[in-house]
Amino acid sequence: MSSYHLAQLNIGVIKGPMDSPVMADFTSSLDRVNALAEQSPGFVWRLQTDEGDATAIRPLMTRTCS
Repeated sequence: MSSYHLAQLNIGVIKGPMDSPVMADFTSSLDRVNALAEQSPGFVWRLQTDEGDATAIRPLMTRTCS
């Protein structure tokens, strides 16, 4: 077993509110995709809130320049 772990953080900009029709395919797939990842060999951890919601975390805040 390796003494190293690979960490990955995907950051994206959503196209609308999480409960909007434009995000429906994405949100309806989250539980299935996360479960598949967590059951995969070598899986260690994923970033999420205590409730299991990774979409509520805002690792970077963007701001506009004037």
